[in-house]
Amino acid sequence: MHRLRSLGLPPAALQRLQRIALGIPRRRYGLLMDTDNSSLSSSSSSSSSDSSDSEDSLQSIPRQSLVRRHRRMGSSSLRILHWVQTQIDILYAKRYTVPRVPLIRPEESQLHTCLKKWKHFDKASFRGDLRVWPTTFDRLLEKIEGHPIFTNNSNNGQTPVEIQLAVALYQFGHDGNGVSLQAVAWWSGLGKGTIPRCTRRVITAILGSGMLAKYVRMPTPSEKESAKVWVEKTFGGCPEGREGWCMVDGTLIPLAFRPNWYGPSYFDRKKNYSMNLQVVNLPNLQIIDIGYGHTGSTHDATAWMGTRMYQQLDTLLGPGEFVWGDSAYPISRWLTAPFKSPESNDPDNTKFNNHVSYVRVRSEHCIGFLKGRLQSLKSLRLGIESEADHRYVVQWIIACVTVHNFALLHEAKLRAKRPGNPLYTAAEDDPFIPPSIRSRQQYRSGCRHFCV
Repeated sequence: MHRLRSLGLPPAALQRLQRIALGIPRRRYGLLMDTDNSSLSSSSSSSSSDSSDSEDSLQSIPRQSLVRRHRRMGSSSLRILHWVQTQIDILYAKRYTVPRVPLIRPEESQLHTCLKKWKHFDKASFRGDLRVWPTTFDRLLEKIEGHPIFTNNSNNGQTPVEIQLAVALYQFGHDGNGVSLQAVAWWSGLGKGTIPRCTRRVITAILGSGMLAKYVRMPTPSEKESAKVWVEKTFGGCPEGREGWCMVDGTLIPLAFRPNWYGPSYFDRKKNYSMNLQVVNLPNLQIIDIGYGHTGSTHDATAWMGTRMYQQLDTLLGPGEFVWGDSAYPISRWLTAPFKSPESNDPDNTKFNNHVSYVRVRSEHCIGFLKGRLQSLKSLRLGIESEADHRYVVQWIIACVTVHNFALLHEAKLRAKRPGNPLYTAAEDDPFIPPSIRSRQQYRSGCRHFCV
C-alpha cells in the first residue's frame, strides 16, 4: 500500500484496494462510481479524515473474521494487487514528461496535386513524378487493385490503392536523398511508417498477379520477324546476321549501404556493393528475359546461366538462331560475341566487331531506358541484414523490370493509336534514356555493308 500511496492514488481508491485485499464483500464497501467524484476532488483535510475513517472502520471488523476472509480469498487478492500495481507502472512508464510538438504538414501534398490536377491538365509533370503516363497508371491500377493484399479484416480500411501505387512508383522512379522516408513522407503527406507498407503491398500485388510472366515474355512471331529485319539492316545488310534477333548484357544495381549479410559477396569489380541483373532484350528495347538474384561479385557468364533463355535454348531458339553478347560471354553456336585481343587487331575482325557493336548498342539503350525511368535502380536505398532483406531487394528489382516493360508495351499501343501525339515518342527517343547512353550509339545510316 505504501507503494501505491507514493504513486499519488486518492485515499478513496486506496481504501477500496485495501478492502479487496482483505476480502471484504462488495456490498460492505460498494463500487467506485461517479458518486465518489466528490471524495476524489475534495481538499487535503477531508482526504485525511476519510483515510482515518476508513482505518477506523477496518479496525471495527473482528480480527478473526478478517483472517477467515483473507484465507478464503487466498492468493487471488495478492494477484489483484500485483495486477493493479503493474498497470499503474505501465501507465507512468508511457506518460509523456515533455510537451508534444505537433508535426506541421502542408495542407495539400504534391501527391494530391499529381493525382488530382497534373493527371488531367499536365501529363508531362505527372510522368515526371510517377514515371508513367496517366493512362498507363490507370491501367496498372486495374491490374493490381483486386489483389487480396489490399484488403484486411479491420474496421479501418487501408489507404486507397491509387495512393499506394503512386507512392511505390515515386520510390521506384527516384534515387538519393529525394527518396528518403522523410522526403517521400513530405511529398505524399503520409506518415513515415506508412510508406514502406504501401511499397511492400504494391510489390506483392505486382509479383502475385502474374504480371512478370505476362509482360516479361518471349516475342510473338511478328515481333521476332521485326527484330530480324532490323538486325539485318543494321548489320550491313548481311542476311546471316538476322538470325541474332535478341541480345544479352549484364548490369550492376548499386546498393547505397554495405550489406551486413555476407557483405563481401556483394562487392563488385567497380568497388561497389551491388546486385547483378542479366537483361535479354529485343532491338525495340523490350525486355524478354532477366536473370536475377545474383550478387555483384557474380560474373556475367555465371549469372547468364540463370536466365530462361539459357536454360531452354533448344525450345526458344530456332535452327540457326543465336544471341548477341559482349566479350564477357563464352562464344558458342548460339551466342556470338566480339573478337578479343589479339584476334581483334586483324582488320577484318575489327570491322566485324564494329558491326556487332551497331547491333549490341541496343542492350545499352535498353538498360539505360530501364534505369532512366526507374532511377531507384541507380542506387537502391535498401539495407540487407538477412536473407529476407536480400529477397526483398530482388523482389524490388523484379517489380521495377515488370513495371517498366508493362509501361513500354502499353505506351507502344498508345503510340499506335495516336501516331500524331507528340507525347508518345518511340522508345529509342524516350527522354528517360540518358544522353550519355544515347551518344554511344554507333549506328550510322550510311555505314558500309559488310557480310561475314
